[in-house]
Amino acid sequence: MKSMCCVSAVITLLPLVLLSRPTDAQFNQRRQVRQNCITPENYYGSCVALTYCPQVVNIFRTTNRDFAQRYVIALQRSCGTRNINGDPVICCTEPRYDRVTERPPNPFFPTAPPPPPEVNDNDFLITTPRTTTTTTSTTTTTPASIPITSSAPLVDQRGPLCRGPDTKPGNCVELKECASLLNELRVKQRDETFSNFLRASRVICGNQGTQVCCPNGQTVTTPPPVLIKNSDEVPRRLLNVEEGCGYTLGTYKKIVGGEVSRKGAWPWIALLGYDDASSSPFKCGGTLITARHVLTAAHCIRGDLQFVRLGEHDLSTNTETPHVDINIARYVAHPEYNRKNGRSDIAILYLERNVEFTTKISPICLPHTATLRQKSYVKYMPFVAGWGKTMEGGESATVLNELQIPVYDNAVCQQSYAKEMRYFSADQFDGAVICAGVLSGGKDTCQGDSGGPLMVPEPYEGRQHFYLIGVVSYGIGCARPNVPGVYSSTQYFMDWIISQVQQTP
Repeated sequence: MKSMCCVSAVITLLPLVLLSRPTDAQFNQRRQVRQNCITPENYYGSCVALTYCPQVVNIFRTTNRDFAQRYVIALQRSCGTRNINGDPVICCTEPRYDRVTERPPNPFFPTAPPPPPEVNDNDFLITTPRTTTTTTSTTTTTPASIPITSSAPLVDQRGPLCRGPDTKPGNCVELKECASLLNELRVKQRDETFSNFLRASRVICGNQGTQVCCPNGQTVTTPPPVLIKNSDEVPRRLLNVEEGCGYTLGTYKKIVGGEVSRKGAWPWIALLGYDDASSSPFKCGGTLITARHVLTAAHCIRGDLQFVRLGEHDLSTNTETPHVDINIARYVAHPEYNRKNGRSDIAILYLERNVEFTTKISPICLPHTATLRQKSYVKYMPFVAGWGKTMEGGESATVLNELQIPVYDNAVCQQSYAKEMRYFSADQFDGAVICAGVLSGGKDTCQGDSGGPLMVPEPYEGRQHFYLIGVVSYGIGCARPNVPGVYSSTQYFMDWIISQVQQTP
C-alpha cells in the first residue's frame, strides 16, 4: 500500500495579501466556480493569466519590483509554472471577470473567485519579452518588467497617529507589521467579530491597503511554556494540554509549496527502523504520544520492525541533532485494518523504555476531549511532515520536510478514487478517514511518509499546541492532480487509542 510524502518545491513565503469577503449574492453567484489552486497565503483561487488578476498587478505599483516578481513566481508555481501567450498563469483569489461590476480588493479575508475573463483589458501591464527556461520537468517564466518609482516602503512603521475601534491609541501601519493583531488573526481566522474589528481599524486608517491601527506599546504576552516532566512511571493515559503536550519552541508559519523544517520544529515526529540491509532502515514515520507510545499506520507493521528514532532532523549526519533510538517491545495494529480499502490503517507501538523529554523530543496532543473529537477540520490547512520521497518515483528526503494541505469533505476522495477504480466499499471514506491534499497537484505526501502525522494547532492560554488529527495512510501515486491523500482519523479511533495506552504492560 502506498505511503505518502513531502513536496519537492520550496517556496519562499511572502507577506499576507488579504482580500475581501463576498456578499451573500456574490457568494451564491461564485460558489460553483472551481477553485483549483492555493496562494502562498493559503487562500483558494483559480488559475488565470496574470493580466486578469488586478490585485496582483497592483502589487507592481505599490511595492518594490523584486518582491512583486518573487510573489508572482510563487503564485505561478501553484498553477504548474506555465503561461498563456507569454502571460504567466497564476493563482488568483479574485480574477477580473466583468469590467463594469469589478470591485476593488478589500483586505482581511479571502473570497471564492469568479470565472476568468474573455478579453485582455488591463492597462497596468507593459508588454515586454519574457524569457523562458525549460528543463526536463519545469518551465520558469519571468514576469514582465514593470517600472517602479521607488523600492522604499510606502508606510513608515511608526505611521500616522490613530485610535483603534477599541479606542486604544496607536499608529496606522500595514497589518503584517503589527505583530499583536497579526498573531491574533492567525488564531481567529474564522472569527467574524475579529474580521469586523480589522475592517473598522482599516477604515480608521483611510482604507489604505492593509493598514490598520496598531496599538502603541502592545506586546504579545506569552506565558512561559509548561515543560513536560520526565518520569520512570509507565504511562497509561494520554497527556492533557495543561501538561504541555503539543508545544514546540519557536514560531511556525504557513506553508504551501513545502520546505525544510526548522530543527526541532516537530519534536514528536518519529522514524520507524527496520532490519533491512538492502536500503535505508527507515521506511515509515510515526508520532510520539506519550513517553512510551508511538502512533503509526497499520500497514507499516512488519516482522522486521525493530526500533523508533526520535529527535532526528538530517539523516545524512549523526552530529546535527542529538537523536535517540529506542527498541520496540511490542506493537498492535487495529484489529479491523482492511488491507484492500485501507480502512482502520492505524497501529500503536510500545517502546521498551520511557523516552526522556527534551526541547527536541516531546509528545503531541491527541483530540481526546469531547469538543475536539467532534470538531470538523474540513477547509482547515493542517501540517504534514516527513522524510518520504520528494516526488513520485524519486529519492527520499534526507532532511525533514513539512507542508500544509487543505482538508476536504470525504466525498471528494470518494469521487476521485471511484474515477481511478480504487473505490472498493461503502465504508472506505466514512468518518474513519480524513481526505486532504492539493487538487491542482504538485504538493502531497509520498512513499516513506506513511504513519506520519497530520497536525493542527489549537490555542491554549496564549499559545498554540499541536494536535494529531490524522495518520498518513495511502493515496494514488504522489501529488497527482485531483487525487487527495487519505489519512486515518485519530478522532474516530480515540477510544481504541485510549484503551491501548491503558493496557500497557
